[in-house]
Amino acid sequence: MIKQLTVVLFCHQNQWFAFEASLVKGQGSCSFYDPKALLLPFNQFLNQSTAKDKAQQTTHWLRLAAQSTDAKPWLLGIASEAELIELPAEQIHTLPPHLLARRTFPALQAVAWYQQRLVSIIDARVLQGLAHPWLASVTPDASQAE
Repeated sequence: MIKQLTVVLFCHQNQWFAFEASLVKGQGSCSFYDPKALLLPFNQFLNQSTAKDKAQQTTHWLRLAAQSTDAKPWLLGIASEAELIELPAEQIHTLPPHLLARRTFPALQAVAWYQQRLVSIIDARVLQGLAHPWLASVTPDASQAE
């Protein structure tokens, strides 16, 4: 039985989110990132993105594990540095079926309590699937123009 889950925790607009750590392959400052990689801000996945939001809120990035070898490189833009933590298994709760069926953010899989904060646990593989339409419609040159 698993006693804890190692996750990468980050904050977005005073809400806490986490990815399973094995699916995150790196992090860094937006001052230093591969110009060939498209930077997609996290709030874009939550349907909250505007150009102003993107400029003000994306200061760091996470590189998620690629789903396939031919996937376009991209980085997830986040508002602050992420941290590696361990969540006790008893603090993690999968969404009940009625909430799972009605969620508006398909990558949300579970919630957890950590230091008296609610943490939304996100499936990085689902998030990568949500990124696919943006990646297919943007060329590397266009991403550098932003």
